[in-house]
Amino acid sequence: MTWNPLKKNHLTLRPSPAQPLLSHAEDRELDVAVQRLIYVEDTIRKLTKEMKKYLQAVVNLDRADQRLSMNLTTCGLAHISDEFRRIVEEYHSITTQVGKTVQEMAALCHKTFIDPLKKLRDEFALIAAAIAKREELVTAWKYSYNRVKKLQEKKDRTASHIAKLEREHRVEEAAAKELKTLHAQLLIDLPMFLDKRLEYIKPSVHALIMIQLDYYGNTTGLFTQLMPVHNPSESPSTAIPEEEYQQSINSQINRIRGLTIVKDH
Repeated sequence: MTWNPLKKNHLTLRPSPAQPLLSHAEDRELDVAVQRLIYVEDTIRKLTKEMKKYLQAVVNLDRADQRLSMNLTTCGLAHISDEFRRIVEEYHSITTQVGKTVQEMAALCHKTFIDPLKKLRDEFALIAAAIAKREELVTAWKYSYNRVKKLQEKKDRTASHIAKLEREHRVEEAAAKELKTLHAQLLIDLPMFLDKRLEYIKPSVHALIMIQLDYYGNTTGLFTQLMPVHNPSESPSTAIPEEEYQQSINSQINRIRGLTIVKDH
């Protein structure tokens, strides 16, 4: 099934308090961690959505360039003026080279940025399940706790009443133990996840910067060669040879592919 970056977040439920079993400080600590995680997941979703929009815009711009280049190539003026034909041919050569770079850049952005963020966001489904499990335990404990309180408030001291109270006490104690255990584990795991997220994301951001520098640097260089600011003492520049350009691009791409974030595990 295709992953949809526009789908709702996994983590939307804030933890319910469980007093007097848990202190206000314990409830508050978990609530703050969950609120931070809700914000982080929403940010990841927005980053992914904006990256997809950006890549689509770059691809659309390249398609427009390709159409313009093709129209100029078939223009009648290109068969009349040698100077115009030369410029059109160089422009066509550059747009062809840039078009190849756009496809490679988009693929690398997916592999180094979108895919790792998708994997990170998938972790929030597990966190949401753990929070939902805690909510179930809170509900179960509160139910048992209130039953015990009601039984304790009754003045009935028959053997059957005492036995029933003892049974409810055991149920409440078991529910309380399970809830406290999960709550304590969440207070360990969630802050740790928050701390590790930056370490996980940093390689993706670094890769994105490298990809952008390489793409825009090479694209700007190509178009600058097409329409340079001429120095009278220098001869006119021409477009970079295809073989030399591809060697340069392949070298940069190999550096990016060598990053840990894009290696298969």
